[in-house]
Amino acid sequence: MSGTMLYRPGRSFLHRADARAKLGVILLVLAVALSTTRLDVLVALTVLVVIGLAALARITPASYWKALVLIVPLIALLTLLQALVQGGPALMHIGSVSLSRSGVLLGLGIGMRLFAMGICFYGFSVTTSPSDIALALDKLGVPYRFAYLTSFAFRFLPLLQDEARTLLTAMAVRGSSESGSSNPFRRGRAIVRMLFPMLAGSMKRSGDIALSMELRGYGLRGTRTYYRSPVFRATDAALLLCTLVLAVALIGVQWWAPTPFLGGT
Repeated sequence: MSGTMLYRPGRSFLHRADARAKLGVILLVLAVALSTTRLDVLVALTVLVVIGLAALARITPASYWKALVLIVPLIALLTLLQALVQGGPALMHIGSVSLSRSGVLLGLGIGMRLFAMGICFYGFSVTTSPSDIALALDKLGVPYRFAYLTSFAFRFLPLLQDEARTLLTAMAVRGSSESGSSNPFRRGRAIVRMLFPMLAGSMKRSGDIALSMELRGYGLRGTRTYYRSPVFRATDAALLLCTLVLAVALIGVQWWAPTPFLGGT
């Protein structure tokens, strides 16, 4: 089984870190990313996330560049829409249409926000096993039923990716040229055609899993025991503390430097 969001065992610092610490890091990254649209702050946040994953988990941009490339058209569309609807001085003119400078910077800022959050979630899913996620959420007080469902989502997404890949291959074997076409519109038609069988297979698999969980007593009340229990170490606290300091520094930049280095709001 493969998938871009599937956990990959390793011996790096982030692989050994407690899942609760990594959840705290994600919340801090989200807090910074969603608190501003300033391009300079979001660029700094994205660079820190990339450097952190490379240094602490040996995850370089070479392992996720394809996913980033897929976001580029979305960022271009967002930037164009913001440039058209936002007011302010014009950055450029295309015929009779004016593209505002503030709209372009806002669109690029939203794009950097997506980059930072996407890379952060990717690093978390690659370095954290689904069972560790369930244990961490349970230790944080989340009911076990919901904690398990959260960890199951990380297992279920790679299954959907593999099923989609299998359906596209089956369509190509049956003579369809749309699944392997370089034309995005023809490839889009292939994706639309595979949605129904993919949805039907997902519903059947979900029903089987729900029945299996009920037969194993996942809905019963009572105190649960575990084969192993997560341990929050001093290194996990240091990871959270360093991330908190960086997050406060990035948020503080907006107050200490009210004029954006790269523009924005």
